[in-house]
Amino acid sequence: MSITPSTPVVEGARKTSLRLDGDAVLLSTPHEEARIPLAAIERIRAEGRSVTVELTAPAGATRYAHRVAGASAAAAAMFADTVNAALPGVAGRDTTADGTMLVETRTLPLSRRTRKLRRIMWLSAGALGLIVVTSVLVAVAGVPAAMAALIPAGLVLTAALAIGANALANWYREWRLIRHGITAFAAEVPDRPGMYLYTDPAGLIRHVFTWAGGIAVKVSYDPADPGDVVLPRTALFRRGELALGLFFALFALIGFAALIALTVVAFVDPEAITGTA
Repeated sequence: MSITPSTPVVEGARKTSLRLDGDAVLLSTPHEEARIPLAAIERIRAEGRSVTVELTAPAGATRYAHRVAGASAAAAAMFADTVNAALPGVAGRDTTADGTMLVETRTLPLSRRTRKLRRIMWLSAGALGLIVVTSVLVAVAGVPAAMAALIPAGLVLTAALAIGANALANWYREWRLIRHGITAFAAEVPDRPGMYLYTDPAGLIRHVFTWAGGIAVKVSYDPADPGDVVLPRTALFRRGELALGLFFALFALIGFAALIALTVVAFVDPEAITGTA
């Protein structure tokens, strides 16, 4: 049973979504995706800004449901009306069967952006930990006044390290895909401004969004993971991002080296910091 392509995607709170995929409804969260066949659905209820997918169940048994909150009320109502109208014609649908037996759930891998941000967060956490350790050490060394300079300087250096790491990660990904990936042209969808389609080596049509304009844009993607795609920028922009990343990263590393040196001096020669003889 196919559904008309005009059926909307329901976007809920906390990055949850509900959409149709052939003869099933896909309920997606940031970490998990549930595929609910139409044959397993009793009905879909739209109540204001929430959508509830009720599963079929034997008489007297507990009826399970999946709910998406924080959605557009108009999209929720249209989604529910469209799917409910199609349910009676679904082949093999049995409203007295246990719909939970047909639901398939899989854990979603972390996105590339999430993995990158986590690495930067761990790097920043390590830098903040270094600030705490050096602050405690200078206090133990009897130079607590040094903390007044060490802590704000450390916070500035941590921010610089995060900016530099992010810029270098973005530059490296684009450089890798341009140099070792596949570069092709993606064509704009006439009735969807900003959406461009390209075909991967397996023949699967994929999409990318950009407001670059034009009937086609150049894309570079990883042949092993065609969903990992970038729109190559000019060499000037790439070099500028590389220079920016190197500047902030080196500034942060040199600064942290100076903080460590200050801590060592606080133990070896505290008078050099306090200015007392």
